[in-house]
Amino acid sequence: MKLLYPKDIFPSLWKNFESFIDNGRLISPQQVFEELKKRDDELLEWVTIHKIMFRELDTRQCEKVRDILTRFPKLIDPQKITPDADPFVIALAMCPELYLWGKESRIVISSEKLGGRGARPKIPDVCNAYGITYMSLTEFFREENWRF
Repeated sequence: MKLLYPKDIFPSLWKNFESFIDNGRLISPQQVFEELKKRDDELLEWVTIHKIMFRELDTRQCEKVRDILTRFPKLIDPQKITPDADPFVIALAMCPELYLWGKESRIVISSEKLGGRGARPKIPDVCNAYGITYMSLTEFFREENWRF
């Protein structure tokens, strides 16, 4: 699979991401890395080099995942061998003590849209239920004033 923003065309984007990782401002749960390991592409190469951004699951996050899945059981596909990372992404956002920059700046970046009435819940639906800010990657670029 090709990158949406190839590194050779958007080098400053990737440098910005690296800076955020180095400053502890871009983090992700280990489960996202596990999902990415199914791919054999440029993104997997890049995240493997920047594995410091992935956080191991702890007891508090497990409790949050359990709560999320109790309220939103259809968020995941229970038939999958590797669990969906979605509840782990949200749980990490619910644990501000894991951030270097404080509770106020927790944001979930997702390309998903709201699930809509009766539809399978999506990351934005769950974020709304828990009062967690979410935005698309493009919205994040604007928020951070990134230009390429």
